[in-house]
Amino acid sequence: MKTLHNVAKPTPYLRMPQSSHWLVELLFGVVGAVVLSLIFMLSLSDAFANDTSQNSDWNGTSDKSEISNISNISDMNGALIEVGSADMSLLWLDIYSAKLFSIDGKYQANRFPMTLDIKYHRDIDAIDLVDATIEQWQHLGFTKANIELFRQQLVNAWPNVKEGDRLTFRVNTPEDAVFLLNDAPFYQVNNTQFPEAFLDIWLSEKTSHPKLRQQLIGAN
Repeated sequence: MKTLHNVAKPTPYLRMPQSSHWLVELLFGVVGAVVLSLIFMLSLSDAFANDTSQNSDWNGTSDKSEISNISNISDMNGALIEVGSADMSLLWLDIYSAKLFSIDGKYQANRFPMTLDIKYHRDIDAIDLVDATIEQWQHLGFTKANIELFRQQLVNAWPNVKEGDRLTFRVNTPEDAVFLLNDAPFYQVNNTQFPEAFLDIWLSEKTSHPKLRQQLIGAN
């Protein structure tokens, strides 16, 4: 006697005629293209929104005139000429290198435009930079009232710096000065007395580092 084996037959509705394969592939291709297009458009929209937000929130200011001033300082600084350079060291540790620029390559006190460029050779926290700056102002004889007046500007102006970072202070006029970190605008000064007070740390005749001053103003 022959044993009958039950053989499962393919379910008819799972099979698809060969002639319809091209239609399925076409539909999947169209859907994929639409999805990719939507993802691309959303990415562009997010990028535009982020860029707009960064421009309007730059250090808490959305004043177009201030941003225009920064651009003008940047353009102007390209024509400045190096006056002198100096290295700051503490014992055997290199702290930073500084360069001073003016319109004609010569130093004259409080004659602007002027740029002080500092390249750091060590990591330094912002709070330590703030404290060191205040100590220099105290050495120069600034009153407590003046130091308090400048403190908030200083807190906003000093970032945490890493080895190799450059902090640039560009002064077009006392009313138009800006800090840049690695050539990118970082803080717009809004106190007309601050630029002179900040530069005095290096350029005043009463500075605690007279040799460094001599090198910066090209007098050595």
